[in-house]
Amino acid sequence: MGLKENIEAVKEEISTEEQFLEGMIKGERFFKRNKKYILSFFVILILGGSGYAINDMIHQNNLTVSNVAYQSLLKDANDTKALEILKQKNANLYALYVFHQAVQKSDVEALKKLSASKENLIIADLAGYQASQLEKTTLAQSELLSGLVLLEEGYGLLKEGKIDEARLKFAQIEVNSPLKQIAKNLEHYQGLK
Repeated sequence: MGLKENIEAVKEEISTEEQFLEGMIKGERFFKRNKKYILSFFVILILGGSGYAINDMIHQNNLTVSNVAYQSLLKDANDTKALEILKQKNANLYALYVFHQAVQKSDVEALKKLSASKENLIIADLAGYQASQLEKTTLAQSELLSGLVLLEEGYGLLKEGKIDEARLKFAQIEVNSPLKQIAKNLEHYQGLK
């Protein structure tokens, strides 16, 4: 029985080796058949990874340069070189800086120019509102500050004694707005207290 068991073990080992060799041959055939696609996939993967890394490095460099320029502008507002770098490298930070300077200097023209900008809608909205506040004219239609605009308009109407019109303005303020309670108080006391 020992010889028979040894022969069976050798057959199983040969069978396993045959399966392994058969798998290798199939794998080699598959690779030869699809070599172009496999190599193309890896080349695209390497190029994509490299492109992403380079893009990220450029973005980080732009952020660093724009932050240095912004810090320079905070120290010296007359630094035109830093202002130009900030404008080229980070348009949003540039718009924010220009908005800040316009508000500090009460520069209505700069605020109007910013409010006409389509690049940064939040700064444009805030600039339009701030320009209308400085001019003390009719309030600008503001997406972000619509509740505040309605509250101010309603308060102005209360001062003029136009209570019904003021209530209409206060009613337009959204229910979930934090200004709604202030509007209710103004409406209740009719701006007297």
